[in-house]
Amino acid sequence: MKHESDIDLVVNVVRHDRYSMNSNKKILLVLTFAVLTALLIFCSLRVVSLTRRVEALESIIKAEQVSSLSNPPALREEKAAPPDDSKHEVLSVIDGDTITIGTTAGSLKVRIIGIDTPETVHPSKPVEFGGPEASNRAKELLEGQNVIIHYDPAPNHDKWGKYGRLLAYLDLPDGRDYGLVMIQEGFARAYPKYPFSRQELYLEAEQITKQNKVGIWATQSDP
Repeated sequence: MKHESDIDLVVNVVRHDRYSMNSNKKILLVLTFAVLTALLIFCSLRVVSLTRRVEALESIIKAEQVSSLSNPPALREEKAAPPDDSKHEVLSVIDGDTITIGTTAGSLKVRIIGIDTPETVHPSKPVEFGGPEASNRAKELLEGQNVIIHYDPAPNHDKWGKYGRLLAYLDLPDGRDYGLVMIQEGFARAYPKYPFSRQELYLEAEQITKQNKVGIWATQSDP
Protein backbone atom coordinates (compact mmCIF):
# COMPACT_ATOMS: atom_id res chain seq x y z
CA MET A 1 0.00 0.00 0.00
CA LYS A 2 2.82 2.34 0.88
CA HIS A 3 4.40 1.64 -2.47
CA GLU A 4 1.21 2.58 -4.32
CA SER A 5 0.94 5.80 -2.28
CA ASP A 6 4.45 6.76 -3.28
CA ILE A 7 3.60 6.16 -6.91
CA ASP A 8 0.46 8.30 -6.64
CA LEU A 9 2.49 11.06 -5.03
CA VAL A 10 5.01 10.99 -7.85
CA VAL A 11 2.24 11.06 -10.46
CA ASN A 12 0.61 14.05 -8.75
CA VAL A 13 3.92 15.90 -8.59
CA VAL A 14 4.55 15.26 -12.28
CA ARG A 15 1.02 16.44 -13.13
CA HIS A 16 1.52 19.55 -11.03
CA ASP A 17 4.85 20.26 -12.70
CA ARG A 18 3.26 19.82 -16.15
CA TYR A 19 0.43 22.14 -15.21
CA SER A 20 2.89 24.71 -13.90
CA MET A 21 4.95 24.43 -17.06
CA ASN A 22 1.89 24.85 -19.23
CA SER A 23 0.82 27.88 -17.19
CA ASN A 24 4.27 29.38 -17.45
CA LYS A 25 4.26 28.80 -21.20
CA LYS A 26 0.90 30.54 -21.51
CA ILE A 27 2.12 33.48 -19.42
CA LEU A 28 5.29 33.65 -21.52
CA LEU A 29 3.27 33.58 -24.73
CA VAL A 30 0.96 36.32 -23.44
CA LEU A 31 3.93 38.46 -22.41
CA THR A 32 5.66 37.85 -25.75
CA PHE A 33 2.51 38.82 -27.64
CA ALA A 34 2.12 41.96 -25.51
CA VAL A 35 5.75 42.98 -26.12
CA LEU A 36 5.46 42.35 -29.86
CA THR A 37 2.20 44.33 -30.00
CA ALA A 38 3.81 47.23 -28.13
CA LEU A 39 6.80 47.15 -30.47
CA LEU A 40 4.50 47.10 -33.51
CA ILE A 41 2.52 50.09 -32.23
CA PHE A 42 5.73 51.98 -31.43
CA CYS A 43 7.18 51.28 -34.87
CA SER A 44 3.92 52.33 -36.54
CA LEU A 45 3.94 55.62 -34.64
CA ARG A 46 7.56 56.23 -35.62
CA VAL A 47 6.76 55.52 -39.27
CA VAL A 48 3.82 57.94 -39.18
CA SER A 49 5.99 60.58 -37.51
CA LEU A 50 8.80 60.13 -40.03
CA THR A 51 6.33 60.18 -42.93
CA ARG A 52 4.89 63.47 -41.73
CA ARG A 53 8.37 64.94 -41.37
CA VAL A 54 9.31 63.81 -44.88
CA GLU A 55 6.09 65.29 -46.28
CA ALA A 56 6.78 68.57 -44.47
CA LEU A 57 10.32 68.67 -45.86
CA GLU A 58 9.05 67.90 -49.37
CA SER A 59 6.55 70.76 -49.10
CA ILE A 60 9.30 73.15 -48.02
CA ILE A 61 11.58 72.02 -50.85
CA LYS A 62 8.80 72.38 -53.43
CA ALA A 63 7.96 75.85 -52.15
CA GLU A 64 11.63 76.84 -52.40
CA GLN A 65 11.83 75.44 -55.95
CA VAL A 66 8.73 77.36 -57.05
CA SER A 67 10.10 80.51 -55.45
CA SER A 68 13.45 80.01 -57.17
CA LEU A 69 11.83 79.48 -60.57
CA SER A 70 9.52 82.49 -60.34
CA ASN A 71 12.15 84.71 -58.76
CA PRO A 72 15.73 83.50 -59.36
CA PRO A 73 18.29 84.17 -56.59
CA ALA A 74 20.11 86.71 -58.74
CA LEU A 75 16.90 88.73 -59.03
CA ARG A 76 16.11 88.54 -55.33
CA GLU A 77 19.36 90.17 -54.30
CA GLU A 78 19.03 93.57 -52.71
CA LYS A 79 19.82 96.30 -55.22
CA ALA A 80 20.52 99.94 -54.64
CA ALA A 81 17.98 101.85 -56.70
CA PRO A 82 19.17 105.25 -57.93
CA PRO A 83 17.52 108.22 -56.20
CA ASP A 84 14.15 109.36 -57.47
CA ASP A 85 14.36 112.30 -59.91
CA SER A 86 18.02 111.53 -60.60
CA LYS A 87 19.71 112.14 -63.97
CA HIS A 88 21.43 109.34 -65.90
CA GLU A 89 23.01 108.78 -69.27
CA VAL A 90 21.27 106.31 -71.58
CA LEU A 91 23.95 103.77 -72.48
CA SER A 92 21.85 101.69 -74.87
CA VAL A 93 18.33 101.18 -76.16
CA ILE A 94 17.25 97.53 -76.05
CA ASP A 95 13.82 98.20 -77.53
CA GLY A 96 11.12 100.83 -77.29
CA ASP A 97 10.28 100.13 -73.65
CA THR A 98 13.60 98.92 -72.20
CA ILE A 99 16.92 100.76 -71.93
CA THR A 100 20.21 100.61 -70.06
CA ILE A 101 21.37 103.58 -68.01
CA GLY A 102 24.63 104.37 -66.28
CA THR A 103 24.72 104.69 -62.48
CA THR A 104 27.44 105.06 -59.86
CA ALA A 105 27.14 101.29 -59.30
CA GLY A 106 27.39 100.43 -63.01
CA SER A 107 24.92 99.87 -65.81
CA LEU A 108 21.28 99.15 -65.00
CA LYS A 109 18.35 97.96 -67.11
CA VAL A 110 15.22 100.09 -66.91
CA ARG A 111 11.72 99.02 -67.96
CA ILE A 112 9.65 102.07 -68.80
CA ILE A 113 6.45 102.16 -66.74
CA GLY A 114 3.10 102.24 -68.49
CA ILE A 115 3.98 101.51 -72.12
CA ASP A 116 4.43 98.44 -74.29
CA THR A 117 6.11 98.57 -77.68
CA PRO A 118 6.00 95.84 -80.35
CA GLU A 119 8.55 93.08 -79.81
CA THR A 120 11.89 93.05 -81.62
CA VAL A 121 14.22 91.10 -79.32
CA HIS A 122 11.94 88.62 -77.52
CA PRO A 123 13.58 85.13 -77.52
CA SER A 124 10.33 83.27 -78.23
CA LYS A 125 8.38 85.79 -80.31
CA PRO A 126 8.86 87.05 -83.89
CA VAL A 127 9.52 90.69 -84.66
CA GLU A 128 6.12 92.39 -84.44
CA PHE A 129 4.58 95.01 -86.67
CA GLY A 130 5.94 98.43 -85.76
CA GLY A 131 8.70 96.99 -83.57
CA PRO A 132 11.74 98.16 -85.58
CA GLU A 133 10.20 101.61 -86.00
CA ALA A 134 9.57 101.89 -82.26
CA SER A 135 13.16 100.85 -81.47
CA ASN A 136 14.56 103.35 -83.98
CA ARG A 137 12.45 106.16 -82.55
CA ALA A 138 13.56 105.25 -79.04
CA LYS A 139 17.19 105.46 -80.16
CA GLU A 140 16.56 108.88 -81.71
CA LEU A 141 15.04 110.18 -78.48
CA LEU A 142 17.24 108.46 -75.91
CA GLU A 143 20.57 107.08 -77.04
CA GLY A 144 23.45 109.00 -75.48
CA GLN A 145 21.08 111.45 -73.82
CA ASN A 146 20.81 112.36 -70.14
CA VAL A 147 17.33 111.49 -68.85
CA ILE A 148 15.66 111.90 -65.48
CA ILE A 149 14.07 108.82 -63.91
CA HIS A 150 10.92 108.97 -61.77
CA TYR A 151 9.43 106.17 -59.72
CA ASP A 152 5.69 105.68 -59.51
CA PRO A 153 4.49 107.42 -56.33
CA ALA A 154 1.80 104.81 -55.62
CA PRO A 155 2.76 103.03 -52.36
CA ASN A 156 1.97 99.58 -53.79
CA HIS A 157 4.03 100.06 -56.98
CA ASP A 158 7.34 98.20 -56.92
CA LYS A 159 10.64 99.68 -58.01
CA TRP A 160 11.80 96.37 -59.43
CA GLY A 161 10.07 94.14 -61.97
CA LYS A 162 9.99 90.36 -61.88
CA TYR A 163 12.93 90.16 -64.31
CA GLY A 164 15.14 92.33 -62.14
CA ARG A 165 14.71 95.54 -64.14
CA LEU A 166 14.21 98.93 -62.57
CA LEU A 167 10.70 100.30 -63.18
CA ALA A 168 10.62 104.02 -63.92
CA TYR A 169 9.22 106.86 -65.99
CA LEU A 170 11.67 108.90 -68.08
CA ASP A 171 11.86 112.62 -68.68
CA LEU A 172 13.55 113.56 -71.95
CA PRO A 173 16.18 116.35 -72.00
CA ASP A 174 13.45 118.77 -73.15
CA GLY A 175 11.27 117.81 -70.16
CA ARG A 176 8.70 115.70 -72.03
CA ASP A 177 7.47 112.36 -70.67
CA TYR A 178 9.11 109.73 -72.88
CA GLY A 179 6.35 107.14 -72.42
CA LEU A 180 3.64 109.65 -73.30
CA VAL A 181 5.55 110.80 -76.39
CA MET A 182 5.86 107.20 -77.64
CA ILE A 183 2.11 106.69 -77.24
CA GLN A 184 1.23 110.01 -78.90
CA GLU A 185 3.46 109.23 -81.88
CA GLY A 186 1.97 105.75 -82.32
CA PHE A 187 5.06 103.74 -81.36
CA ALA A 188 3.68 102.31 -78.11
CA ARG A 189 0.49 101.16 -76.44
CA ALA A 190 -0.59 102.06 -72.94
CA TYR A 191 0.08 99.10 -70.65
CA PRO A 192 -2.54 98.95 -67.86
CA LYS A 193 -1.87 95.28 -67.02
CA TYR A 194 -0.01 96.56 -63.96
CA PRO A 195 -1.83 99.69 -62.70
CA PHE A 196 0.23 102.88 -62.56
CA SER A 197 -0.33 106.49 -61.57
CA ARG A 198 -0.28 107.96 -65.11
CA GLN A 199 -2.61 105.32 -66.48
CA GLU A 200 -5.57 107.59 -67.25
CA LEU A 201 -3.35 110.10 -69.08
CA TYR A 202 -1.71 107.37 -71.16
CA LEU A 203 -5.01 105.68 -72.06
CA GLU A 204 -6.52 108.99 -73.17
CA ALA A 205 -3.49 109.67 -75.37
CA GLU A 206 -3.72 106.16 -76.84
CA GLN A 207 -7.39 106.65 -77.70
CA ILE A 208 -6.60 109.82 -79.65
CA THR A 209 -3.72 108.14 -81.48
CA LYS A 210 -5.94 105.19 -82.41
CA GLN A 211 -8.63 107.49 -83.74
CA ASN A 212 -6.07 109.28 -85.88
CA LYS A 213 -4.59 105.94 -87.05
CA VAL A 214 -1.05 106.94 -86.24
CA GLY A 215 1.91 104.54 -86.22
CA ILE A 216 1.00 101.03 -85.07
CA TRP A 217 -2.68 101.97 -85.42
CA ALA A 218 -2.36 102.97 -89.09
CA THR A 219 -3.53 99.67 -90.56
CA GLN A 220 -5.60 98.23 -87.75
CA SER A 221 -7.96 99.60 -85.15
CA ASP A 222 -7.01 97.26 -82.29
CA PRO A 223 -3.90 95.14 -82.89
